[in-house]
Amino acid sequence: MAEEILGVTVLVAVKGHGGRTTIPKQVMEALKLRYLVQKREKLLWIQEGEQAVVTKGTPQSDFRKTMLSRGDTTAVPKHICEALKLNPRPHIEERLVWIQRGKDILVRRDVPRNARH
Repeated sequence: MAEEILGVTVLVAVKGHGGRTTIPKQVMEALKLRYLVQKREKLLWIQEGEQAVVTKGTPQSDFRKTMLSRGDTTAVPKHICEALKLNPRPHIEERLVWIQRGKDILVRRDVPRNARH
């Protein structure tokens, strides 16, 4: 199945937790997400090997979910950071690649160009 890159974002470290990142506009549209103060949207993160599948959560979504915040940002759960081998620290920039494959939105760690073979 064909994959389309929807955006690349930077993971900002949050002490003792995973990190925070901005959700690309195309992902917001694909998942039909919209930030409203009175209606909190949730994202559900599901680990699949060395990538994560992100879906729009429901009000009953479990611990693997995060809330959409103002500015179209969200937390990246600690277990997802560990699965993607991300090590968010203030002085190291980690990047996430958001990919659409069919109806799925995938998130992978972006490998720096100088580390690629």
